[in-house]
Amino acid sequence: MTRVLLVCHVSAEIGIGHLSRLLALADTLRKDSNVIPEFLIFGDFIKKDELVNFNVHAFSLVDDFVTTIENILEINNFDTLIFDLYANHNIDNLDKLFKQLKQRNIYLIGIDSLIEHCNILDLIWIPSFNFDYGRHVDCNSILKSGWDSFLIQKRLRHKEWSPGSKVLILTGGSDVSNLGKTLPVQLDEVLDKNTDVHWVRGPFSGVPNLPKNRRLNWVIHNAPEQLDELIVQSDYVMTAFGVSFFEVLQYGIPTVVFSPYGSKDNKELDALSKEGVAIVEANPTRAINSLIELMNNDKLAREYSMNALRKMSINGVQNLCNEIYSLMRLK
Repeated sequence: MTRVLLVCHVSAEIGIGHLSRLLALADTLRKDSNVIPEFLIFGDFIKKDELVNFNVHAFSLVDDFVTTIENILEINNFDTLIFDLYANHNIDNLDKLFKQLKQRNIYLIGIDSLIEHCNILDLIWIPSFNFDYGRHVDCNSILKSGWDSFLIQKRLRHKEWSPGSKVLILTGGSDVSNLGKTLPVQLDEVLDKNTDVHWVRGPFSGVPNLPKNRRLNWVIHNAPEQLDELIVQSDYVMTAFGVSFFEVLQYGIPTVVFSPYGSKDNKELDALSKEGVAIVEANPTRAINSLIELMNNDKLAREYSMNALRKMSINGVQNLCNEIYSLMRLK
């Protein structure tokens, strides 16, 4: 049997994207009877039904990262460690830890934000269509990225898109920019009066501030376990940039995406705007205007739907599993 430890950060500030990606990966890995995935989660407690299928080691963000892993490995034998960490959370002695783990012949895999350790890790998986390989020609790790690298599960079949009145609003697991305070009022003022708005409130998000005299039909979904059902039932989506955006794309729903984080995602969003899979805007206000345009232009919406389906047609989770099996020589 091969034991795999998946390590991630989760909190109101960080969100749940790192955990969501690893859950998608773990769910596929556990289908192999030779692999036992377990979780090591640093951050705020989050209740997700999917976690009941796994052994979970949970610690606070203030717990020492390196010491915690060392202590766990003293009493547990793992063949592979997979890290999906928050880039802005500084970890002391991480490079030293990786070197120690390599000396124990443990396979090390980094997801997304560990490129600076590319001479130690065995595999670095970048869930991005816009990774610049040219900047890392001296990297000793295996590097993988592309439209076939996104770690999301497609639990339902997509349907051919057709116009409608259901709009899904996604602001992320924690709504870091507090969009729930102002965005509902803005939407209610300008969207067609027959619009049904489905607002997803993430597990770390506050209650959205709905207008008192509402023109539209509003439905609030409080921290749903999975978004798939809501996505496939929607006709349009307006979403903050993040893991959920790519979940939407795989179902071909015409989408407007924006960054609530200021200039943080400018490079990725600039590249995304050239891919033709969604309307890309710099802020929520402009996103609302583009949502109205999308809802009034069936031809444009259908083009975005078809382009998104083509780009997201390959299973990134299975691709990573295949790389892991190859690395561990299990397959």
